[in-house]
Amino acid sequence: MVVDTLRADYLPVYGSTWGRTPSLDRLAADGVVFERAVAAAAATVPSHASIFTSRFVRQHSIGSSNGGTKLGGETTLAGRFRSAGYATAGFVSNVMLSASTGLGRGFDLYDDHLPKQEPNRPLFFEREARQTTQRAVRWLKRAGDQPVFLLVHYQNPHGPYTPPEHVLRAIATREPAGEPTLSVNEGQSGQGGIPAYQAIPGLNRPSQYERRYQAEILFMDRWLGPLLHEFDAHREGAGHIVLFTADHGESFGENDHWFEHGHATTPDIAHVPFLLRAPGIAAGRVGTPVSHVDILPTLLELAGLPVPTDARGIALGPYLREGRDLPSRELYCDLGTEAAVYDERGFTRVRFPSVEAATGGDVRRATVERFRWTGDATWLPSPEQPVLGGEARSYLSDVKTPRPATMLRKNPGRVERLRALGYLEPAGD
Repeated sequence: MVVDTLRADYLPVYGSTWGRTPSLDRLAADGVVFERAVAAAAATVPSHASIFTSRFVRQHSIGSSNGGTKLGGETTLAGRFRSAGYATAGFVSNVMLSASTGLGRGFDLYDDHLPKQEPNRPLFFEREARQTTQRAVRWLKRAGDQPVFLLVHYQNPHGPYTPPEHVLRAIATREPAGEPTLSVNEGQSGQGGIPAYQAIPGLNRPSQYERRYQAEILFMDRWLGPLLHEFDAHREGAGHIVLFTADHGESFGENDHWFEHGHATTPDIAHVPFLLRAPGIAAGRVGTPVSHVDILPTLLELAGLPVPTDARGIALGPYLREGRDLPSRELYCDLGTEAAVYDERGFTRVRFPSVEAATGGDVRRATVERFRWTGDATWLPSPEQPVLGGEARSYLSDVKTPRPATMLRKNPGRVERLRALGYLEPAGD
């Protein structure tokens, strides 16, 4: 299961004292909570490509573009399960994950039917958690006795935050003293104000939007429960493996960015939930960082299937079963013009001055800063010298993927659609 735009520290299992997630709490109690999971990207499509291929952003054919490229010949996670005799289905709820991205390869059914028009972006269609669960449950009921690989992607809590009113009433109101009043920006950037697509009439304080975000999470959680129940009922007695994560987080004022993502690789965006429940894996918590690229090898190994030798992630199961510490690694969150190299102590933020410098891998022109991760989504400058090791330099210099700007220019209609959705500003793409 992958949830859109869900930062870890807004969940009770990661320390939140505001929201409510009873279904996730039960899943966490029965499984392993990875406390420092790093998203591969700050946007939906490249993160899913990393999940499906076990490759970081600069290593798969989607690259860092959120809609301007297509997954190439890589064998996907779904494809590997289908080859092993599993029935495979994917239910996605964000227009950016439509079958045109190539992410549907390997699925017997890839359901990207999106019936709901977004209020502030008439060209953006999505599907709410209730409908996504209902369609996935219907498929499970028809799957018979065949083993299944099921991907369910929930759009809630992606903005605009418009939960049902009865769910919103279940979230307490908080009005911190001295919180700022925000204006609505003309474009879709959240720098210094509310992105236009997020604006809700009459609301201009951060706590008002945060409350609605928490209600969106609760709405997702309420429909996660029936899905987990039906999944566990399928082939009752068989070993059921459940992995829950998010594609990326959301900024709530960090560096004066409000209610947005796709602009940075700092922990407000990069720190995502990562929960795993599987037979033979004891419940607990793990503090060593893990990544989206670990999902493919972990699920394959747990299912007794071969793990590809070119996977960039690791199978987590053997470490968990044997009580061994996970290895120390460098893990990347990448948006093209910026990347962060995460490790156990913190992260190194690398910002390129242009698309050309980023796609050319010219680290000498980049701004490099070192930070220590002090909390779930808080960070401070580190006294450590920001040094990039050879592995990180090699990754940042990887230019095999298509340049997003070039790919977009080949499809001008796609450019205009992305601009209309707010994924590209009128200039500078």
